[in-house]
Amino acid sequence: MPAHSMEAVGVQCRYHKHDEDAEPFNNLLILSPKWKYDLGMETFLRRLPKVELHVHLDGSFEPSVLFSHLKETGEYSSLEVEESVCPWDQSTLHLRSLVQACESEQAFHSLCTCRGKRSLNSVLECFSVFIPIVRGNFNLIEKLACHFVKRQAQQNVIYSEVRYSPHLLAKGGDIGGTESVDPNPIIDAVTKGLRRGENEYGVRVNQILCCIAWRPDWAKDIIEMAHERRNDSPCAIVGVDIAAGEEHFDKEEYPHLHDPHYKAFQRARELRLNITIHAGEVGDAAFVRKAVNEYGATRIGHGYHIAKDLKCLEEMRKKNIHFEICPTSSVETGGWMYGKEGRDWKTHPAISMLKYGLNLGFNSDDPAVFDTSLTWQYRIAVGKMGLTKRCTGLADRF
Repeated sequence: MPAHSMEAVGVQCRYHKHDEDAEPFNNLLILSPKWKYDLGMETFLRRLPKVELHVHLDGSFEPSVLFSHLKETGEYSSLEVEESVCPWDQSTLHLRSLVQACESEQAFHSLCTCRGKRSLNSVLECFSVFIPIVRGNFNLIEKLACHFVKRQAQQNVIYSEVRYSPHLLAKGGDIGGTESVDPNPIIDAVTKGLRRGENEYGVRVNQILCCIAWRPDWAKDIIEMAHERRNDSPCAIVGVDIAAGEEHFDKEEYPHLHDPHYKAFQRARELRLNITIHAGEVGDAAFVRKAVNEYGATRIGHGYHIAKDLKCLEEMRKKNIHFEICPTSSVETGGWMYGKEGRDWKTHPAISMLKYGLNLGFNSDDPAVFDTSLTWQYRIAVGKMGLTKRCTGLADRF
């Protein structure tokens, strides 16, 4: 990741040390007693130049584009697997019958989105339904990558790092499978689409390659490919990640997931690759510590579960670890565990993290899957969490 994106990213709600006239952070964080929102605020948020660092390419595949592809080509038979096994609970998804049963775009949209289940595994199941439509189709992947850049431009995003697993999008790359795949043509297709998007829409985009927690056999490849392509600009690969669960941190219960990922990330550290890891989303604060101290992460995807661990908060603050906060996602995956009293955004973990002085930014994560947008995350930050314009407006400084 470029140096500027590692130091000051997203809606960075902490001032740089050289800002001599900066107010103390807590003076910038004013919690509104209720949703205070008007046309002026909407105009401000839409026009605000934005940086997005935590967004998944496959989680951005618009259902309307996928449905149009199916209707235009009739390629239901291109679903390379009729059934998919979910490795976390061994349940089976009947993919082809689920997709073919959708007679309207609205029905297909419902199949490809996940709202109200508050479960990371339910979100992952949703991916397992629509990714086979794309898998191994280089032209469609290129088109979707270009469409991603267009969507970022429409939200006034000026810089974005988009992440994905090239193995998962390759022919044979089922999350519950064992088949060997060739991920390189996928990276080629994505890169081609992103570069076309950069040229057409003027958004600067780089890539992050993801390991998949349930496919440890892919981890070594990811690190080596990221190293080989790190200087292949524009749209270079600027970092690596582990996504789709945190089970790989648990050496005792999941040694077969832990050992290959741990070894791969020691290699990443040797190569001085930039590392961001999903941690503390559904796992506890100990996984955040492991990601930083044992895997070399300088950015954490989510990290909500450190909010009540003062020692961890202090450690992350001192190390200036950046947290990629995704408000809507934190609800839908169950990462934010609010109680029976219901959802009160003023008690979101991000508020505690901000008050403690942590470095964080707002992101959409999987905007198509959650039927949301980056701009909507800003609406939540201002209208529900109660952040000030000045806090969100710091994105203009970068």
